[in-house]
Amino acid sequence: MTPEAIAQQVQMQLHEIVEASGTRSGLKQSFASVARKTGLTDGQIKRLFYGEWSVIPAHIFLKVERLYRNHLEQMRSRAEHQAALYRARTEEWDRKWGDYSSSGAHAIHAGAQIVRSTEPSISESLPTG
Repeated sequence: MTPEAIAQQVQMQLHEIVEASGTRSGLKQSFASVARKTGLTDGQIKRLFYGEWSVIPAHIFLKVERLYRNHLEQMRSRAEHQAALYRARTEEWDRKWGDYSSSGAHAIHAGAQIVRSTEPSISESLPTG
């Protein structure tokens, strides 16, 4: 990898980390947070974020890489947690209302009347050709 490619990679990683922190805090707070986590100064993080270094010392690169790996692990854990929440919500919905996603038809509860429209569907009224 060239020094420029490494600098670009570090910049991309810092952008991703800062964006993931959300818009609740400004860039200055995000830089301070990243600086605390890496042991670098706020100014170093700011210059890396804006791509002001063409050559990044190895020890700085390794600190950012370590933070980025931790960031990816946190995002993976967060995604798995959210997926588990949505699975639980789906299971609760299916228990309460029935699962009609597998057949493509709505589940009809006992005693409910089926009402069919005599109007043509939108797809039926579109010209084909």
